[in-house]
Amino acid sequence: MRQILTYLLLCLASICYGQFAIVNDKDSLLNVREDGTTNSKIIDRLQNGHLIYCFEDKGNWTNIDYTKNSKELNGYIYKDRCKFISSFPALEVSKKTDISVTLKKDTLQVIISQSNFDKRRHTFEYVKDYPTQIELIDNKQYWGMDGGMPRTQFENVIIKTGQKTITLPKSALAGLYEPSIDSAEVYYDKLTDTFYIQTMNSDGAGSYLVIWKVEKGVYKDRLIAYGF
Repeated sequence: MRQILTYLLLCLASICYGQFAIVNDKDSLLNVREDGTTNSKIIDRLQNGHLIYCFEDKGNWTNIDYTKNSKELNGYIYKDRCKFISSFPALEVSKKTDISVTLKKDTLQVIISQSNFDKRRHTFEYVKDYPTQIELIDNKQYWGMDGGMPRTQFENVIIKTGQKTITLPKSALAGLYEPSIDSAEVYYDKLTDTFYIQTMNSDGAGSYLVIWKVEKGVYKDRLIAYGF
């Protein structure tokens, strides 16, 4: 029941607040502005294919979150300069267990699995004024729990294409806890040979969404959206 409620709440958050997309500009380089006007300052430029998270529209503009050079950033883009991930063909769920989900389409297959969190394998830094609240795990930001000890984690994300197997590196899964693998969605862009794998995850208070991008058999990037 908890998983169902979490999934429904996160679906509602996704619908209300936005969705993942990639930059798709005819000039291959997209201006990001400080505000949603043509006179607003250009604060960044993004290459085609850059992962973004789109929020509400402001006239002809869309507010976005994105990361670049390991920094979390925000700005506005012209709303027809992106392509939603959900517009690509989707893989369908073919198998589910308590700890894994498999999605397939033709010769393509993605397997996402989770495992119990073992705190003995990690280090913790606690909030100075609240010694029971975890601030960092392994000296890094983490997602899925609002200061509490994680219970579960992503174990593996595996892509199979014919005879080839691609396993996402552990760095792609680091800091991501309380996965809701039932929410997994996988989209495939055949033109660029790119997989987009996303899940909505939470213990309730630490809700977040994550998407991984794997292009031509190589893990490229991830983007995390949170703070709903």
